[in-house]
Amino acid sequence: MSVGYYLLLFAFMASAYSIWAGASGIKLGKKELIKHAQLSVYGQFIFVTLSVIILTYAFLTRDFSIRYVAEYSDRQLPLLYTLSSVYAGQAGSLLFWTWLLTVFNALYVFINRKKDDEFKSFVFTIVNVVTIFFLILVNYSTNPFEKATPIPPDGFGLNPLLQNPMMIIHPPSLFLGFVGFTIPFAYAIAALAKGNLSYQWLDKSRNWTLFAWISLTLGNLLGALWAYVELGWGGYWAWDPVENASLLPWLTGTALVHSLMVQKTRSMMKAWNVSLAILTFLLTILGTFITRSGIISSVHAFGKSNLGTMFLIFMIVVLIASIILILTRIKKLQPEKTIESFLSRDFSFLLVNIIFTVLLVMVLLGTLYPALTELFVGKQITLGESYFNRISVPIGIFLLFVLAICPTFSWKETTSKSFVKKARYPVLLTIFFVIILVVMGVHHLKSLITLGIGFLGLTIIIAEIISNVTNRMKSESNSFFPAVAYVFKINTRRYSGYLIHIGVILIYLAIVGTTVYKQEKEITLQQGEEITIGDYRLVYNKMGDKRDANKDVLTAELDVFRGAENLGKIVPQRFFYYSAMGKTQYTTEVAVRSTLKEDLYVILASYQDDGSATFTFLVNPLQIWMWIGGIVITVGVIIILVHSARNKKAHPN
Repeated sequence: MSVGYYLLLFAFMASAYSIWAGASGIKLGKKELIKHAQLSVYGQFIFVTLSVIILTYAFLTRDFSIRYVAEYSDRQLPLLYTLSSVYAGQAGSLLFWTWLLTVFNALYVFINRKKDDEFKSFVFTIVNVVTIFFLILVNYSTNPFEKATPIPPDGFGLNPLLQNPMMIIHPPSLFLGFVGFTIPFAYAIAALAKGNLSYQWLDKSRNWTLFAWISLTLGNLLGALWAYVELGWGGYWAWDPVENASLLPWLTGTALVHSLMVQKTRSMMKAWNVSLAILTFLLTILGTFITRSGIISSVHAFGKSNLGTMFLIFMIVVLIASIILILTRIKKLQPEKTIESFLSRDFSFLLVNIIFTVLLVMVLLGTLYPALTELFVGKQITLGESYFNRISVPIGIFLLFVLAICPTFSWKETTSKSFVKKARYPVLLTIFFVIILVVMGVHHLKSLITLGIGFLGLTIIIAEIISNVTNRMKSESNSFFPAVAYVFKINTRRYSGYLIHIGVILIYLAIVGTTVYKQEKEITLQQGEEITIGDYRLVYNKMGDKRDANKDVLTAELDVFRGAENLGKIVPQRFFYYSAMGKTQYTTEVAVRSTLKEDLYVILASYQDDGSATFTFLVNPLQIWMWIGGIVITVGVIIILVHSARNKKAHPN
């Protein structure tokens, strides 16, 4: 067996000892055992890290005596994709997941090493329990260091679809989100076990929750970008089961990010927060179960394996244990205060949670429907995109409306007079905006509603900022810029949250443009022929080919015009990968010309020996605002995390 395998065994033993020492230290109140348990956390991190390094080195040196290396790389694979091959397959991805668990746990122990935190020993022990489950998988079910027999002269190569820059950062981002939610889960279980269900556990886990949430958000957006530029289907989301598997924990994680503020401010939603932290963790495991059990067909999923059963058993055990803990603390989970008004921030946050929960149930049902029908009627029946679109569009519009008007509400109660005062000008401007849209030719009702609500949300945020800045200028005789600086300084978290909401509005804007107003044409052109789509005229010039490091590239060159203006060239491609094992695969590489207004998107669908080619042309309005929205959301979260870190440094207690 490989040294890497023995290191994983040592990590398993370190985890087992850390669990024993941690649990014994908690029960007996012995700090020495707790200290040993923490040292073992560092030990498991070191062992798993060395194991990952050894596997990476095996990929870099093309050590095809290791089966996993032979299955996911070859001698021609470029360096960056060779590195990403480490987590491209089932065994490697589970090892990567395990490594991240040890990273998070070691980082948690290190950050809290000098703190006398009542939750600390519970938290790292619970994370250890999750870690040892994954170590069991990589040691006994899907060993990444299994030997290849016989040793092939070359590898089978990496799936061409994964040879894309997005796939270097998309999976790690998702993994960071999935694994990151283990810490809030551990805090929730610790709070239940100790019976301390005050805001304390949420406060300590808040930054971990935000980091996991933004990682998962970026992971989903990067996955959408990969699908957009790599799969050649003209879109970024198709409600595939594996896409849904990463969406589900995002829904509950987003609800948790919102509702934790209610418990902090109003001592409410305790049961919600504990349940959401546990449910989000379980949904990350469910996503892994879906991709590795083979119960649902997906272009992203791994093949069938016995891992699905192990994940299912693990989820059932965690769920039963969590329910028992919740039932034993049911009295302490009762809210200390109640919602006093529908016109209040309290109620709006509760409504947001209900919306996310309803959407979660509907998407989960649609995702698992093929497995359920196979179980009960003997064959898989898949619910198509139309089902998901029918449920998500009205729910999404209602959610946007709640997010838009939420800033007008105060905690506890908002008087009708105060609400009208804050909302009147934004509402009037929104009505004027919608009228302009209608005059410009926007007549699609759902689009008008969505764009109008998004505009309302923006104007409400801007109106609040203007009001606060104006009040500061009047009360302190400040000039404009000092007043703005002061307002943003004392309301950093609130306005960072608004910035995140603005990012969400931009994503809604992109969704409206790309789903309702997308234009598409497919046509076969001879060289020299042209096509018009939207404002563009495209002329097919020529076909060419070249040889890259590990593939042949077929290119089609087209000139792009708007009216008489030559906008340059656009070059859709096809990549042909030739494996040393005799297998040929190809990918369609789309060409995209992006502006703030729209994307011109060209696919080389097929080609003929006479030089003619079949193209798919699309104009995707407002597409770029989806990626800009993701950047805006990320900036908002970073500001919150930095602000929180500075506050904790200034006020460590």
